[in-house]
Amino acid sequence: MGGIGRNAVIKSPSQARRKSNPVTGLAGGIKLLVTGAGLVLRRARLFGLGLIPPLITSLLFLVLFVSASWLSQRIAVWATPFADGWAGAEALRALVALLVVVLSGVLLILLFTATTLALGAPLYDRISEEVDAHAGAFDRHPEQRPISAVWATLKHLAKVVAITVPVGLSFLLLGLIPVVGGVLAAVGSALFGGWMIALEMVGSPADRRGIRTLGERHRMLRRDTWLAFGFGVPAFLVLSVPALALVVFPIATAGGTLLTRRLVALDRG
Repeated sequence: MGGIGRNAVIKSPSQARRKSNPVTGLAGGIKLLVTGAGLVLRRARLFGLGLIPPLITSLLFLVLFVSASWLSQRIAVWATPFADGWAGAEALRALVALLVVVLSGVLLILLFTATTLALGAPLYDRISEEVDAHAGAFDRHPEQRPISAVWATLKHLAKVVAITVPVGLSFLLLGLIPVVGGVLAAVGSALFGGWMIALEMVGSPADRRGIRTLGERHRMLRRDTWLAFGFGVPAFLVLSVPALALVVFPIATAGGTLLTRRLVALDRG
């Protein structure tokens, strides 16, 4: 594995069990991504295979995003009938159209992530398992039956949509507040998107540890909330850049495995 030893993957138990503050959480989360990059880039063939699923799904979701952007002005007019005749109607509808584009982007990034991970599950599971094997032993639980795993994936995708759509609409309404609304909506979207990305990226290693439902993953991330945000928000922001989104999946998969190990160690403290 080159120059990255076990100490670069996970700290000592006392360090692993220390909760983060906002500064150390952000730094620690970014470090997990950087360490994950080092691990997967030393497996060039596996890294290359990990680029195939996002390449396939990105084409579909790019079309959906362009369509949402094209329809944004019409949606803005439909959503603001009360503004007919207002002197500032055009400015209001331009703002609403922009928010529609931004929030549809958030929704599509989350769905893009969940769909890509489901499509490339065998590849990403292998990356995650190799990182786990390199980092040390853990308490492995029995795998789900194939039919149960497929059904669980479908339910998971439905839950992601059920959570994301109302939250996205809430941010849209928040963005209508003059002066501060747009900033609050942007920050809220980044934090929400980062949390949801973290939930997705811990999926495979959490599953091997018997942590399989979305609620259980939420509880696991809350063991160190700032570390989860420190990992998830940068990953979410990188995923919002189409060219970078292709390479972030294998890297974030490795980083999510390291994050899971940190959080499980914290729970045992």
